[in-house]
Amino acid sequence: MTISGGTFLINDQRNKLSLADIIFQVEESDTLVPNDRHTTGVTETILSDNGYTQQVKALIPTGGNDHRFVQRKVTRP
Repeated sequence: MTISGGTFLINDQRNKLSLADIIFQVEESDTLVPNDRHTTGVTETILSDNGYTQQVKALIPTGGNDHRFVQRKVTRP
C-alpha cells in the first residue's frame, strides 16, 4: 500500500479460478465500526491478466481525517 496525491494505492493479485466462487472488494472507513465500511470512491482496475491471475490496482481516497482504515473483503456470492 502506498499513498500518492491524496489517494491510497493497493496492488493485489487474484487467482482467476476463484473469481467464480469468491467476490473481492476493497472497503474504506474513518472508523472501526463494523457497519461503517464503504466502497464509495474506491476504484479497481485490472492491470494485467495472464489467464490464470489478475494484477489489480485499487485506489482509495484518503479522506479529510488524519486516519483511514482499509479492508480487503473476500466473500462468497
